[in-house]
Amino acid sequence: MISVPLPGFPDLMTANMYVLGSGPVTLIDSAPKFPGSLNTVQSQLESFGFTFSDIERIIITHGHIDHFGLASQIKSLSGHDVPCYIHEDDAWRLSRNYLESGMWSEDSVTFIASMGMPEEIAQRMKRRSAFFKNLCDPIDDVLPLQDGDVFTGEDFELVIIHTPGHSPGSICIYEKRRRVLFSGDHILKHITPNPFHEVHRSRLKDPTYKSLVSYLQSLDKLSQLCVERVFTGHGDPLDDLPGLLASYRQHHAQRTQDIWHALENRPRVVFDLIPEVFPLLKPDEEWLAVSEILVHLEILIDEGRAELCDSGPPAMFQAL
Repeated sequence: MISVPLPGFPDLMTANMYVLGSGPVTLIDSAPKFPGSLNTVQSQLESFGFTFSDIERIIITHGHIDHFGLASQIKSLSGHDVPCYIHEDDAWRLSRNYLESGMWSEDSVTFIASMGMPEEIAQRMKRRSAFFKNLCDPIDDVLPLQDGDVFTGEDFELVIIHTPGHSPGSICIYEKRRRVLFSGDHILKHITPNPFHEVHRSRLKDPTYKSLVSYLQSLDKLSQLCVERVFTGHGDPLDDLPGLLASYRQHHAQRTQDIWHALENRPRVVFDLIPEVFPLLKPDEEWLAVSEILVHLEILIDEGRAELCDSGPPAMFQAL
């Protein structure tokens, strides 16, 4: 494991990368492009007896910047062609087109208006989006992964498991002989991962995609595996996958119920639900909050317990 500090993101603890094999090696994920991050990766890689030239391939668990930020530089420094793989449903997130022009788009503006977010928060989110673009380089020649793909090395066999939810193209990587799972952000020991509402709907292969619905289905898929240790995208490894999966299901069921209760008395705008659902919300986390509330509302609507009563903007929801 290569652990890279994440300045300004204490909840995530570290960005974790994994080096598999005895040479050539497979690299799982790459950290964001903070000042000094590349040197950190290089020195830790060298402490294992490898250099960038020993990397045979890079597998990205999902298309968020903190998991592919350095991949382009690592490919260049290797001195040879290093294929970079990501699930086909997240490949667009690594493209130059998206990173240079699409991270803040009309879809973002429409979403913010629909959620009832104040203009000053919208502008803060726009500035934050511009900052994130500095933490990665695009990769336009990425190769697509699909569920069930297999990669082999000298003493390992990696099976790709498509686990959408945190993003549409999130994957976990399973090494059956050692009963090891590399989980990206689908499974984290110290926090509950966010099933993000996907704002850029026009870029999705399935425009009806619902992240929390998909996330819960992906948890069921993992529960069928025999796993002794999970190596996560942030923080420490974990040994009790069944126990953690149960806690995730309980957490989301309670969150869904809390949101339903918050809608009981009258129709509400999503942003106005934040104080009740997230009373201890930190600054700059409003986007995460409205995203999580919305994905739980999708569950309630599917269950017939809530409805969109006014499309707005802002959109209004009510309990049934």
